[in-house]
Amino acid sequence: MELVIKSAALALVALVLAVFLHRYSPQMALLTALCACMLLLFWLIPQLSALVSAAGNLAAQAGLSQGELLPLGKVMAVAICTRLTSELCRDNGNRALAAQVELCGAVCGLLCALPLVKQALGLLGAI
Repeated sequence: MELVIKSAALALVALVLAVFLHRYSPQMALLTALCACMLLLFWLIPQLSALVSAAGNLAAQAGLSQGELLPLGKVMAVAICTRLTSELCRDNGNRALAAQVELCGAVCGLLCALPLVKQALGLLGAI
């Protein structure tokens, strides 16, 4: 609960600072938002490691290896990074760049998901 309160406070402070900075220097507002996002991600690292270990335990109980879950983790990481970057671009007024980031993220996500597609096709062929 403490992490949620800290994260909300940081986001509010960064938002107010970015709004005031955007009037005089849009670049500094973008940098403020990026720094706040990086700090939030830094705070989330211990919780993400707990999430990864819980997913590993579930995979072990289901009879899957951790290597089989790796593509899913990669796709999720690409999706999170793409969403964060495209929203920052939109906030900065670069909608065209945000659209290109989303397209790139979709292509990267598909490339990371190829092993999952291969396994799914293998399962369909085995039926």
